[in-house]
Amino acid sequence: MTIQELNKKYYFHDSMITEIHYSQTSQELEIIMDFCNWAQKSYENSDPELLKLKIKFEGVLDYDGITGEIDYFSILIAEVKNDKFHLIIEDDFNQQYYEYYFSSSNVETEVIGIVED
Repeated sequence: MTIQELNKKYYFHDSMITEIHYSQTSQELEIIMDFCNWAQKSYENSDPELLKLKIKFEGVLDYDGITGEIDYFSILIAEVKNDKFHLIIEDDFNQQYYEYYFSSSNVETEVIGIVED
């Protein structure tokens, strides 16, 4: 899917990023998060509230941000601006904000688990 389709399909606000991996060689950016399934339009009461979601962005040449395991940075804004994915995340513990813009030729999502309370 495109980043525009991703933006229409999912609502990411308040989801918590746990890992970010970027390979400049393969031009892939992978974000793993505890995804707020309860905030989606399609959510039903019998669905799990939180899912472990992996998003793989392909064709990423312009990511210049943090990588590795992250101590649950919350997503404040995830949107498309000027054909780039715009992401603002908050590190509550250190009271810091990070803002990134990057392009992607294709996006894949995969539910890799259910987050238990």
